[in-house]
Amino acid sequence: MPSGGKPAPKPAPPPRPRLQWNQEQTSPYPWEQDGLEFVRRLMPPAEPYRSWATFSFTAASGRINECDLLIAVPGGLYLVELKGHPGRVINRSDTWQFFPPESRRILTLRNPLHPTEMKCRDLKTRLEWAAKQLHISKRIPRIESAVFLSAPGLRSELDEVQRVKVYGRDNESDGLGWIWRDLLAKPPHSEHQRITAEFSREVLPRLLEAIGIRASTAHLRFGDEWTLSRDPLEVGPTWEDRLAKQHGLVEEEGRVRIYLTEQQASDERRQSIERAARREYQVLQGITHRGIAQAVQIREHQGGPAILFRHRETDLRLDSYLAVHGDRLSTETRLDMVRQLAEAVQYAHHRSLYHRALSARSVYVSAKEDGSRPVLRIIDWQAAARDFDTTGMSSVGKSSLSGEHLASASEVYLAPEFDAFADPVDLDIFGLGALAYLIMTGQPPATQRSGLIERLAESQGLHPYAVSDGVSDSLDALVFDATRNDVGLRLDSVDTFLKRLDEVERESLPESSVEHVDLLTASAGQAVDGDWVVERVLGTGATARALLVFRTWEDEDGEQHTERRVFKVALDEAKAERLRAEAEALKIVGGGVIVKLLDGPRQVGGRTVLDLEFAGGADPNGQTLGELLRADGKLNYDRLARYGGDLFTALDELAGKGVRHRDLKPDNFGVYRRADRSKQLMLFDFSLADASERDVTAGTRGYLDPFLDTPRRPVYDDHAERYAAAVTLHEMASNQRPVWGDGMTDPRTTADEAPTVAADLFEPSLRDGLTAFFLRAFHREVDRRFDTFRQMEDAWRAIFLSAETARPISTPDTLGLEESTVEEARDAAAAAAKLDTTLDIAGLSPNAVSVANSFGATTVGELLEVPLHRIAKARGAGMVVRKELNRRHKQWTKALRQPTTQAAPAGLPAEATATVDDLAALLEPKGARKGSSKADVIRLMLGLQSASGTVRAWPTQAEVAAELKITQASVSRHLRAAAKDWAAEPRIADLSDELVAILSGAGRVMAAQELAAEVRARHGVLTDDSPERTAARALAVVRAAVEAEMFSGLNGGEDQEPRLTVLRRGSRVLIALESLAGSDDPSAVELVDYALALGVRADQLVAMEPLPGRGVVVRELRAVKPPVGLPSQADTRLVELAAVMSERAAASPRLELYPRDLDLVRALRISQAAAGVRRHPGITFEDLLAKVRARFPALVLPERLTHLLFEDALRAAGFPLEYDTAAKRFRPPEPERSTMPVSSSTSLSGQGLPKTAGFDPRDVVSGKLGRAVERGGFLALTLRGTNLPGAAEALAAAYPVRPVDVDAEFLTAFRDLVRERGQSWEKVRKLDARFSETGELSRGLASYVRNTWEAVHRRLTGLGTGEQVVLFLHHASLLARYFEAGGRESLTELQNAARRAGDAPHGLWLLCPGESPRDTPQLDGRIVEVLGDAERVVLGREFLRSLTEGSGQVA
Repeated sequence: MPSGGKPAPKPAPPPRPRLQWNQEQTSPYPWEQDGLEFVRRLMPPAEPYRSWATFSFTAASGRINECDLLIAVPGGLYLVELKGHPGRVINRSDTWQFFPPESRRILTLRNPLHPTEMKCRDLKTRLEWAAKQLHISKRIPRIESAVFLSAPGLRSELDEVQRVKVYGRDNESDGLGWIWRDLLAKPPHSEHQRITAEFSREVLPRLLEAIGIRASTAHLRFGDEWTLSRDPLEVGPTWEDRLAKQHGLVEEEGRVRIYLTEQQASDERRQSIERAARREYQVLQGITHRGIAQAVQIREHQGGPAILFRHRETDLRLDSYLAVHGDRLSTETRLDMVRQLAEAVQYAHHRSLYHRALSARSVYVSAKEDGSRPVLRIIDWQAAARDFDTTGMSSVGKSSLSGEHLASASEVYLAPEFDAFADPVDLDIFGLGALAYLIMTGQPPATQRSGLIERLAESQGLHPYAVSDGVSDSLDALVFDATRNDVGLRLDSVDTFLKRLDEVERESLPESSVEHVDLLTASAGQAVDGDWVVERVLGTGATARALLVFRTWEDEDGEQHTERRVFKVALDEAKAERLRAEAEALKIVGGGVIVKLLDGPRQVGGRTVLDLEFAGGADPNGQTLGELLRADGKLNYDRLARYGGDLFTALDELAGKGVRHRDLKPDNFGVYRRADRSKQLMLFDFSLADASERDVTAGTRGYLDPFLDTPRRPVYDDHAERYAAAVTLHEMASNQRPVWGDGMTDPRTTADEAPTVAADLFEPSLRDGLTAFFLRAFHREVDRRFDTFRQMEDAWRAIFLSAETARPISTPDTLGLEESTVEEARDAAAAAAKLDTTLDIAGLSPNAVSVANSFGATTVGELLEVPLHRIAKARGAGMVVRKELNRRHKQWTKALRQPTTQAAPAGLPAEATATVDDLAALLEPKGARKGSSKADVIRLMLGLQSASGTVRAWPTQAEVAAELKITQASVSRHLRAAAKDWAAEPRIADLSDELVAILSGAGRVMAAQELAAEVRARHGVLTDDSPERTAARALAVVRAAVEAEMFSGLNGGEDQEPRLTVLRRGSRVLIALESLAGSDDPSAVELVDYALALGVRADQLVAMEPLPGRGVVVRELRAVKPPVGLPSQADTRLVELAAVMSERAAASPRLELYPRDLDLVRALRISQAAAGVRRHPGITFEDLLAKVRARFPALVLPERLTHLLFEDALRAAGFPLEYDTAAKRFRPPEPERSTMPVSSSTSLSGQGLPKTAGFDPRDVVSGKLGRAVERGGFLALTLRGTNLPGAAEALAAAYPVRPVDVDAEFLTAFRDLVRERGQSWEKVRKLDARFSETGELSRGLASYVRNTWEAVHRRLTGLGTGEQVVLFLHHASLLARYFEAGGRESLTELQNAARRAGDAPHGLWLLCPGESPRDTPQLDGRIVEVLGDAERVVLGREFLRSLTEGSGQVA
């Protein structure tokens, strides 16, 4: 200190920076505010320390993120999530449990780090957006996530994985790093990561203000009554779930799913999210099952559309529940959990609702505090399909299937074929098996999607015994068969899964478990209520669980007897009222074709129970009518008549007693087997019988009358009951439900009088009657429907009576016969039948025709190939029908298969004297001079090939003259000379007489091609030539005979006239008999006009929807007025002539008219060509096509009809056959399953790839690529980088794609742009090099890059324009390099164009090399967006080697 001076003042602490702590409102949670204050006290009063507490911001996705603390420290930016639960924390996997020191209540939550990291990414994206808006060029630092467990004295027992980025209080926690010392006080890793004072003080506050951080709570409200939790329960890519609570007189809890519409999203994406919300809400309407989350209401929320579901705060996600309570779960409990899921899925499937994306995160569990008595509930139905219009799998739902709204954690449970074209039943079976694997082992099937695919490729399915010793062989086989990678070998239905589960439970449950069992958890093999034993669990519905039970007893003679009944158990006392109402209804109507009430309501173990008659009768495995239809398809003629009668008997009984069922559908009719093994329908499930008339939603969607709840019909009525009965009958007749309009629009808002009925699928002999019946039964105006069930029943029976009493269709052989009875007419038709006569005109009854068709026989000859012993055991045929088929079989065998005493010459009828080839040889011109054109004239006029190679069918003289460049007079002269020679030839003269006879029997008029075909059939051909050349020779012979006849008539005596004449109508040539003098026969012109009128009517008929049946066709054609004097024609001839004379109609052997360009899908549906195909031996492509051709001979098929296109058509037609490339056969799914997994079935192919039962991964990849060429869309091709050389060239050579080197295209366009603007290429290179060093793209270079990408995009769009062009992009590293400067937009636009039908390109493939081919598709670290595994293919080394070693194209 200086002498005599005062001491220097002690420096004051530096002032705290302005706005260092930013918090608009104190936290409403004291523990959270205490944790924040702890951090605040530790913050030094210096730059760059600055924080923002308890704020929210809206992400680009629309998600409103609640943030506890954002803090800037020298070491970086941190977003800290606070949790203040005291005591001790442990973890099981990523599920944490907090044990408070003075409470027995355990708090369970999932590690909050993952959602915090999502918030970090969202916040960084928004800050970058704000920087662009404010023109701030400074780099936005990475925002790191952290979790602060702020309770003082917390003791952590988290494992080393769960401790990552989790901190406790400094000096006040045990087992965790300290929040300040170990995180916030740490220096930066490098200087360029340091947060500067300028950034913290000037930039960051501006950015946060720009994105609008706030302390708002409006987003935490759902309507006026519900308050939402600050922290989401779950978050997905387009949604989030929050716990909801309602406070008031009655406190309730729920879960609100908020679908997030992006602030900056396109209309298309916003609409996709809104559709997902509406879909999830709508598909759950009418679904009331304890195992399916109940959607209470839907309304708009600040974040987007939101749905409120029933939920409890203590409910846990399935994987979390297993992590917490799995150690205490018995095998019995685990099996019951599997059964709960299966029964919920079964309930959904029986109502045409399919989840398609079952996973652990789509199941919540409600249980007691100790985890006992778990109740499982399926959520996440946003990817679901609900089909109210058809039971077939061909057109399930109206929604597309993609991964857009699914969380990535779901992927390890999704079937390998998961895509928009996959069968939803197959997807749900796999998901059910994967969840069963999780429940029984406590482990997911894999940790990531690629691991699941690898496991399935290696083992062909999931084996629980591989990770859990306690799994029985039968349970392992069940899970394995449910998760087979081969869809054809996977279990075919949830019904089958549950039956197999019954067997598992019998084997797996310990003996001690069979006493005092709860009826709601009872399993097969367990004793209940004394001496009753559970045989099967029939299912769980909205109100009750049904158990099939049995007991055995011994009579006085020592004979054993078995008695069966159904225990129907109320789910709770609230549901018990339903059972009591059902009991009252059954007391009134039970018996006969309605189940009887045997006992109850009574109490068993505290549960309300009804004892009911079993609707399966003496068959313990008895099916419902719904199961029968799903397994076997539509009912045949006999079953339709009998079961339809049973249905009306039941409904008459109900109507007579004044009871309504309220839920009529096939799944509520059992197929009851009597003691004599005959079967009938039996109606059951009267749980809605007392539903209020004002409740018009009670029942099952698809069977409910759509015109209820209108001013005219505000309540449920008898018309609605009859409507449900009609839908059931329609499903019995076609295995489909009627469709109103487009299947999506509410019928009440349209003007349609009736829905579209599946007339194409009705039995041909019943089609017209059934169509009229259903159009009346479904009419929107009830005044035009049936008035009573009795009236409806009379109309139904009249359809079958009309079919049975209808006389056979007349043919030329039976025309004019005057039999007095139908039987005599059928006998006459049978006597006239030939081997190629179709059975429906051969004198068989319609019922017999239906049974014969079930053997694949459509003609007499095909029926004779069916052994008599098979007819004797015909399924679904009564004794009368079997006897009829037996009798006709013997009659036709004797008449048509006996050897004749004198054989005709090979290939010729006995009366033939010359073949077509012989006759054609007589037509060569004679005596032609050298240089004369006579020979060419005659050949051309006859339609035979001339020297110039030209061929025309029946050309005119003018056409021939023009062709030969001579005068028409010369042509006429040569033709007259030839006709004179032909008339002098006896065999040609005989043929003229034969043509007159043919025309006389065919209504006096025929098309020239028809006549030629008849001559060819009568005379035969010996030359082995093409069908076209053979037909041309036959037509030439006919023309020569006609020309000879006309020459003779014109040049004969005075009394001689031409008997034949030729008339042209457009492109048609018709030959008619002339009306000779003194006869009453119609003139040739009248005949031709009549034929044309028939053709016009035929075109009108084939334009009808649906196609008319044979009866309507014949009736409509007979309504065309014939010329006076023309005798009545046979029905067969009318149809043939009408088809020939039409523009687009053709006639089938069944006398049906159809358009020649009939869609292949429709042809497959109508012909049912794929029905009854068994997996072994399957059916070849050619045989399947032949069956379609047999029904529709003139069908015009696509030129390039590959097995892939045919497979798609089969699936769309309701036949999910798959093409076996090795055996070259189509095969259906395998109905029988293995009972024991056989690991030794796996072997290695010659190239070292896993193979089993024809499975080869290379075939799978090849098939997927081939289908991608056909279908179009986007496909990411991933492969290991080391396999890249030569891969692009090999793929381009093997598949019909258009390869594009993206880098080369970009550089070419870039150089052009640089030259165009007069810039230096060297300068551009320096700017690009600077970009490589700093990662920041200068504005000038960015402008050039964006313009280049626009030019490249235009170029690629041009290359992709054309029919079914698939662009194959390879060497696309510059897409990744300039991803943020136009690369991403270009790729996304091309992807979306490929995904949209009708846009160019048709398809887009992108080659994506990486470290592992099974990683997420990416280009140099930039993620390539794919919508699930449907849009990616892994190219393994062996597959690529097979391409380079093979030759030619593979697709």
